[in-house]
Amino acid sequence: MSISESPFGCCFLGPLFSLSSFLLFPSYWFVDRLLSSVVLISVEQSQGPVPRIVCLLLGVPVFLLLFLISLPLALVGLILWTPLNQVRRPFCYQRDPNSLISTEAHLENGGSFTFISANLCLLPDGLARFSNLRHTQQRTALISNVLKVSQKRSSTQHKADNGDATSICSTEDVMAMVEMEGKEDTVPCEDVQFPGQVSVMFPHDADFLCLQEVFDRRASRTLRRVLANSFPHILYDIGPSGPYDCGFKFFSSGLFLASRYPPTAAKYHYYPNSRGEDSLAAKGLLCVQVKVGITEEKQRIVGYFNCTHLHAPEQDASIRCEQMSLVLRWVSEFQAENRETGDIICFDILCGDLNFDNCSLDDSLEQNHEIFSVYKDPCRDCAGRDRPGTVGTLLRQEFIYHEALRTPEKLKRTLLSDCERRLYIAPPLPPGTGHDEQQWTGRRIDYILYRDSPLILPTVMDKYQFITSLAGLSDHIPVSLTLSISLPEITSL
Repeated sequence: MSISESPFGCCFLGPLFSLSSFLLFPSYWFVDRLLSSVVLISVEQSQGPVPRIVCLLLGVPVFLLLFLISLPLALVGLILWTPLNQVRRPFCYQRDPNSLISTEAHLENGGSFTFISANLCLLPDGLARFSNLRHTQQRTALISNVLKVSQKRSSTQHKADNGDATSICSTEDVMAMVEMEGKEDTVPCEDVQFPGQVSVMFPHDADFLCLQEVFDRRASRTLRRVLANSFPHILYDIGPSGPYDCGFKFFSSGLFLASRYPPTAAKYHYYPNSRGEDSLAAKGLLCVQVKVGITEEKQRIVGYFNCTHLHAPEQDASIRCEQMSLVLRWVSEFQAENRETGDIICFDILCGDLNFDNCSLDDSLEQNHEIFSVYKDPCRDCAGRDRPGTVGTLLRQEFIYHEALRTPEKLKRTLLSDCERRLYIAPPLPPGTGHDEQQWTGRRIDYILYRDSPLILPTVMDKYQFITSLAGLSDHIPVSLTLSISLPEITSL
């Protein structure tokens, strides 16, 4: 069984949906520019009042006028766009049949699988500024190039990027990172059972890439174009938009999944209990079944990969707990619906931005949720305490552009220093707690969990990495998990 690329059942609905998006785009862009003229990031604020006054006097009236002029087109686009969203499958699928990636060769490495999770904060530029980030399209170009360079090393036997590949941008940082291959450090740690590392590079052999907050469609398009050769299978534009029973959704879920292995089934559920600013986006859970291979006995070898982004407001612990309970139910139902007789399960992963940590007193409700009895958190010692060697993944937004965080190498040094981490990683909640701990972690809200069950092939955790490649490009630190799995002999894919 395979997934169709078009999210519509009729072939003419796709072009009609593209037309409606085209008609809506001018108004969307003018509103985004209007907001960008009003909201300043820390770097702009440090330049004095003159730039802000210029933006307010010139930008606001110009973009407001252009928005009003574009409204008739937007109204026509909205009339088309709204009903089409009601019949649209809540995700799109891109398959690149010309990819040079061979999963058969990849499996010859001994059944090792690497998973990456990263929150990129690729919102429209005006909204990204509330997180002290700007220039969404430029950041997307840089992020895409960083990911491309790291994965290109796998497909070219670690050769440096050269003229035979198209580069969407050129920066000294990206090329310097290629030279840093293999430079990684282990956080000072006595717990030899937790192979935690801080790395300046993404793993070069990644099999799955789960991204959150890819809300901007132009950013999604850039990521798909650049990553297609390394990840032949991409699920994007995930989640419904428009009017729904739980309110109007202005944005999709922001989830983006890239895979080396073909998906055989996928389903998306959106959370019905979001509120406040989170209710404007269709956050939820994406469940995917991928085909790893077929044994000599013609049994399918499959894996399950589940991506999510939980409710954000810090005070809404009960909402996040309800969502995690829904996650467990939806995952169980999805696997029961798509399991075939004789299937061999090689992994079951749950990852994403869960918006709570394992060190804050305010997050004790989530820390004790039953999800941690089903899925294993490699960084967790017990509820309320992480293993030595773990570092927080949420940066203090006001310091994103500080010298200590500006480059991958400097961010790595900051994470490896207990004193520096306390300055630049978001502290536990409520403020003032957690600072007397011998091993200060900070808020770790980005997770990759895996299930260790008799129903799944024997699994060993090889490596867990905190990745500094996106220094200055996001307010989150990406994480990766590498598992070694005892696979039976595979005859085909």
